[in-house]
Amino acid sequence: MRHFLLAMMMIFSVILVKSQTCPTSGNTTISTNPNTYYPGTQATVAAGSTSITLGAATIGTTAISSGDLVLIIQMQGAEINVTNGDTYGDGVSGGTGSGYLNNSNHIAGNLEYAVATNSVSLAGGTLNISSGTNREYRNSDYGSFGQYRFQVIRVPVYFNATLGANIAAPAWTGTVGGVMAIHTLNDFSFAGFSMNAAGLGFRGGASQQLGGGAGANTDFSTLASVNNNAAKGEGTAGMPRFLNNAGSLLDNGAAVEGYPNGSNGKGSPGNAGGGGTDGNPGSNDQNSGGGGGANGGTGGKGGNAWNSGATSGGEPAATFAQRAANRIVMGGGGGGGSTNNGTGTPGSGFASSGAAGGGIIILSVRNITSAGTINVNGSDANNTVTNDGSGGGGGGGSVLVFAGSGHSNVTITANGGTGGTNTGGGASHGPGGGGGGGVIYSNGTLNAGSTVTAGSAGTTAGGINFGAANGANGVITQNSTVIQFPSNFNTCLFLPAQLLSLSYTRQNQVLQLQWKVSNEINVKEYVVEKSANGNNFYYLAAINASSNNENVKSYQAADIISAGTAYYRLKIVDRDGRFAYSKVLLYKEALHNKIDISIYPNPAAQQFTVVLPEALQGKQLTVTIINLAGKKVAVQQLAAVTNQLQVSVPSTVKGLMLVQVAAGNSSQTYRKTILIE
Repeated sequence: MRHFLLAMMMIFSVILVKSQTCPTSGNTTISTNPNTYYPGTQATVAAGSTSITLGAATIGTTAISSGDLVLIIQMQGAEINVTNGDTYGDGVSGGTGSGYLNNSNHIAGNLEYAVATNSVSLAGGTLNISSGTNREYRNSDYGSFGQYRFQVIRVPVYFNATLGANIAAPAWTGTVGGVMAIHTLNDFSFAGFSMNAAGLGFRGGASQQLGGGAGANTDFSTLASVNNNAAKGEGTAGMPRFLNNAGSLLDNGAAVEGYPNGSNGKGSPGNAGGGGTDGNPGSNDQNSGGGGGANGGTGGKGGNAWNSGATSGGEPAATFAQRAANRIVMGGGGGGGSTNNGTGTPGSGFASSGAAGGGIIILSVRNITSAGTINVNGSDANNTVTNDGSGGGGGGGSVLVFAGSGHSNVTITANGGTGGTNTGGGASHGPGGGGGGGVIYSNGTLNAGSTVTAGSAGTTAGGINFGAANGANGVITQNSTVIQFPSNFNTCLFLPAQLLSLSYTRQNQVLQLQWKVSNEINVKEYVVEKSANGNNFYYLAAINASSNNENVKSYQAADIISAGTAYYRLKIVDRDGRFAYSKVLLYKEALHNKIDISIYPNPAAQQFTVVLPEALQGKQLTVTIINLAGKKVAVQQLAAVTNQLQVSVPSTVKGLMLVQVAAGNSSQTYRKTILIE
């Protein structure tokens, strides 16, 4: 379904083409992480917003300037069922007690690029962007849900760039970090170096030596103050009170339980591993293992409790099922193992903690000219524990690579971390579950050594897993096209021209490409380029700019209709030889041979586009939106001027809807379903 919907994308949103960050020559050596990270502090950034409130940049030294490319990304944002039973997480009765509710509150992983139209100092402030956001972003502290967090990252644009050292993303802090993004207009050389975000994603749950408290060994969630069980990992749905923060215990405070209904216990929230529920919570002395974190693959379940053998280990984290090249998350943190003896190094039970997941790396370049590696593996859990439970491994992170050539030069690993092993002191104690494999998206074939392998479960006395399970392998997709990647991800915007629209009309066997612009200043020409696969483009035509002023101008170029699929883009060239590319326009011949409509995006928020067959073009149409109860929730009368129809959605309309399109008094009605978020 995802690929079908993406194939329907045929029109562009308004793009302001104005920036000083589009170099035309030179080579930059990158020896440290080049990004600057601002926390998003605005409670809600609705889809279509052109301004965002930012807090002070806590990582990075280069402030945002007008024209800079920025990445907007929702790091955390998911609702969970908090019932203390097997419906914990996804709300499914008889399930594993893990996951999240895939409803309108699930926005984790939303991301897109944008262009700044003002400067924002390192102290923070209001960021204005050239066109409205495509998605919603939220920021809120722990309350009825776990915390929601998004960040805005300044992404420098280079002409050519070469790594001068191994570089790493900053570790996720709970507000910023965990992500690294590099963009070049031309060549990128690894020069044998690496880009690293291994173990820099969501953090593991911190274990502590505890003496016991109220509860049952079937509990899925308990408060951190109860003095038993182990902490859940951090993930898309929030964080626990106690965290394994880069090898140190972090207490977020009694007021920040982190997860509703408790941040300890075996239930697995979002893509974080569950903490071990002790087999004898009254004394906390029948120790079980923590569950592994997840991403592209599920985490592994934590091992059983000592003595009783109760299957109370942390539940395995769920995969991030909504993953796509334009929606990715960090690897989930592993859950902690329960501990009463406090064995291992570090002491006081901390060695039983869960491990961190991998972060996110995005590389957008024209050519990858030399070999190197990208590592977003989840971390391995501690193996020094004796007679206590062990922590779960971290889930593998996520990588996006878009390049014109040279994909085979890069080897990417997004593996899950290994669950913690203990000796058991001669008797089996719960080992940690393995972390799930990560996610890799590329538009070309990567080096064969690229992997998303799951982490193995830990072992205990006698070398057995004692109920601990391996994670599941992640996902590699190596045929993504440009239209599947985040909005504006490959755009260097510098030209002072505003592209208002780009569409086409079909006249017999001729495809008429049409576009409108305003505010032309110093524009020389518009070069139309074509591709058969969405990656390799060639020259089709060049149209001279008719004038240079603020008036709206219309242009067109003709092409013979392709039998299958064709991709088009504009190369906007100024009089100084600089240029910028538009987004990509897709033409699919099969659509015009089919009497049907299609809808994108799906899911949608405040607006969606209906792609019309020729039979409906040029007519007055009635668009009706109907909910599952059969009630008409919106009716609009719209004129089909082109093959694209923009439909606005009332803010009160949410959920799965039926869209009906009819022309005048015609008895023919076209129907499609859509999810309104």
